Amino acid sequence: MRSLWDSWTKMLVCTLFLLWMPEAGSLSCSHLAVNSSVVVLGGNITASCTIWRNHCPIAKDSKIQIIWKLSNQQLRGSQYSFSNGVEVSNITVGPFKEPVTPLSCCMQEHGIPQVMNLTQILAGYPPHQPQNLTCVFNITSKSLACQWDPGWDSLLPTRVALKGFRSSRECKALAPIADCIPEPGQHSCIFQRLELQLYQKMLFWVSVENALGNVTSERLCADPMDLAWLEPPTIRDIRPLSEESDCMVVKWEAGKDSKLMEQACDLRYQMEDSLEWILVHNITTSSRQIRQCGFLFGSLYYFQMRCRRLPLSYWSSWSPTKLFTTHEKAPSGVLDAWWKLREAEKGTEVQLLWKPMKPQEANGRILGYWAALSTSQHTGNSLPLCNTTQRQCTFLMPPGAERIYLSAYNSRGASQPTEIFLLEKKGQPVLKVQVSPHNEKSFQLRWDPPRTPATGYIIEWHRVTSAAEESNVGWQKLQNGSIRETLIQENIEPFQRYQISVYPLYRDRVGVPQSIEAYTRQKAPARSPKVHPQNIGVSTAEVWWNPLPVEDQNGFITGYTLFWIDPNEEARSVAVNASVDMLTISGLWPSRMYSLHLMASTMGGSTNGTSLVITTKDMEYLDITIVYLLIGLLLAMIIGMVICFQKSKRMKTQFWPSVPDPANSSLGKWAPAVLQEETLQAPKACELSPVIVSAILVIETDEKKCLSCGKSEPSPATEDSAAALSDCGAHEAKGAIPTGGSGPTSYMNNPESVQYAKVLGGSCRTQQEVSPTIYIRSSSRQPLLHSLNPSPKSYKNLWFHSDQPERATPSSFQEEMVFLDGALLDFPLLQGLKIDGDEDLCDFRQL
Repeated sequence: MRSLWDSWTKMLVCTLFLLWMPEAGSLSCSHLAVNSSVVVLGGNITASCTIWRNHCPIAKDSKIQIIWKLSNQQLRGSQYSFSNGVEVSNITVGPFKEPVTPLSCCMQEHGIPQVMNLTQILAGYPPHQPQNLTCVFNITSKSLACQWDPGWDSLLPTRVALKGFRSSRECKALAPIADCIPEPGQHSCIFQRLELQLYQKMLFWVSVENALGNVTSERLCADPMDLAWLEPPTIRDIRPLSEESDCMVVKWEAGKDSKLMEQACDLRYQMEDSLEWILVHNITTSSRQIRQCGFLFGSLYYFQMRCRRLPLSYWSSWSPTKLFTTHEKAPSGVLDAWWKLREAEKGTEVQLLWKPMKPQEANGRILGYWAALSTSQHTGNSLPLCNTTQRQCTFLMPPGAERIYLSAYNSRGASQPTEIFLLEKKGQPVLKVQVSPHNEKSFQLRWDPPRTPATGYIIEWHRVTSAAEESNVGWQKLQNGSIRETLIQENIEPFQRYQISVYPLYRDRVGVPQSIEAYTRQKAPARSPKVHPQNIGVSTAEVWWNPLPVEDQNGFITGYTLFWIDPNEEARSVAVNASVDMLTISGLWPSRMYSLHLMASTMGGSTNGTSLVITTKDMEYLDITIVYLLIGLLLAMIIGMVICFQKSKRMKTQFWPSVPDPANSSLGKWAPAVLQEETLQAPKACELSPVIVSAILVIETDEKKCLSCGKSEPSPATEDSAAALSDCGAHEAKGAIPTGGSGPTSYMNNPESVQYAKVLGGSCRTQQEVSPTIYIRSSSRQPLLHSLNPSPKSYKNLWFHSDQPERATPSSFQEEMVFLDGALLDFPLLQGLKIDGDEDLCDFRQL
């Protein structure tokens, strides 16, 4: 940090010394030498600084350091010390970018810099050679003014002088005249008359000198009179040669100081509304007049002249403009016409169109046009069909008229009538028409010729507007039937729609037109249609809009896009083609505000229309009820489905119970170990069970007995309790009660094999004796009430007893009946049986 501060201190002290001692040679004990004090910009110089210790107040044992400073830049050179106390530093600096740059050498002793010497380095360019030395001798002031182009600035002090010499015929300098020194910053100088030698050649050039060199311009050797610049002439008179001639006589007068000089002059003239001048060059007549032909009748012309001294001199400026209008005569040309027919309420209407005459045929200013049924209409014997200053007219076609005569007239007469035949437009049309923009103000039209050769074509175009009538109809006639294309560039503007039609011309008729519409350039529509609401409902809205008029379309409408948005949703849109002007949007929310706008699009861009705010209707009571009902029904279905999935096994059991197939079971193969026989007395009355009874086949029919099948009400005590036995004649006929052994044995659920039984019994009889029955066992692992004794007891299967009856008490019999009813609950296939084979048999009892 301290070294940086010391560096800045040294630079400041050195700069102060520079300001205090701006001149070189500040101290006699130093010397600054440069190889050149003026250098070319971009070049280098070598400088040397010498310091004598003995002549400077410097301690002998102190160390001296020489520092260079170029403008604001501190530099170090190569330093040498000699035994005699001389310190020398050399340095090469550059390139130089400024015209003036200070260079100084400083002596630094004990860290303190001191300016020893200072010089100014001047930088610039060598002088540029002056170009285009031009001298003009003024006849009036008799002085010679010269000017030149100096080229680039050398950035150095420069001496410029215009040198002049009297010269020999061979342009060798003889005697000089006084130099003409221009004013600072000026590049021109004037020699006065006393310095000049007229009618003899003189030599002139420009000399430019600065510190880097000296250059001269190219030499100009001329007689001062040959450098004279004359005053412009004056046109005195212009008159026609004769009434029927297109020739004019132009007279002029030379300037007052050059009347006696031999001169050459130029005449130029221009017709009104024309940009081209017609030049008559180098007129040397001494009479100061000329006859010129080829002028148009009844036209306004501008005339100008200029002159110069012969044999060699500068042209004078153009004279003031002289106006002249040529005389008129009757138009000599014929009109090119076209017509259009359309039906009106009062008859057939004829729209007659024609082109203006060319200026060389009009022979003056056309005052008007007339159309008549005969060539003598202009004589005033009868009124014409139309008399107008426009280039079109409309009139009712007289009955039986087949031709019309059209003429133009001016102040001197009328042109020859143009005969127009009103032919039928029923000929064959061209096959195909194509149009493309040539530029913004023209079309390139192409077509395919018709099948019948045509003698020519009429090309017609007009701007399409909302108005029913056509306006500003443009057209052109092509006399050559072999033409297949043309350029349309009359009254064409961009962003406007034009209808272009092609009519083929035949000898005796006109072809049916083939039309096409086009734009030279398209852009976005000027505006978009305004949306109108219609039939706004709860969730739908119907809107409509009027199509844009042609004037606002600025191109062919490619389609419309309708946007709608509410404050809580993103914008939605729907696009339709250009032929749609009504749209219904759906999916809206009830009682919601929406903002709508329509965008119209062309090939050149799109434009948004103004916004429309609509509000959908509220839902009605019936709609709300239906919605709530549907929502409730949907919730119920969802809850039911959830319950079904959670209770899938239980629901499956309720709707689809698992019923074993008796035909495929092992019941038929099962038989009890001990067949028991039991005699049952048939009851008097048999109650039918409401449960469906499956069939029981009767194997033996020798003896029949009727089993009571009455149904008793189940006990509500427990789920596994047996249903109470119903009376089946047991209380009325007490004689036949089955007997058995000991009392009922206890039962329990056991996962071991439980025996099913297939009952093969006889018919139901009234006798107490029963035929033997077969008891077949079958293995099954369905959990049932099972005893510890694997062999079935006689009371376990009440219908399958052996021939040896067992006696039992009435209480034992009641217990057996209760057990039987409970056991049947565990056998789904035995809950209902039907005994077939005898009508006297009663239906088996069902639970």
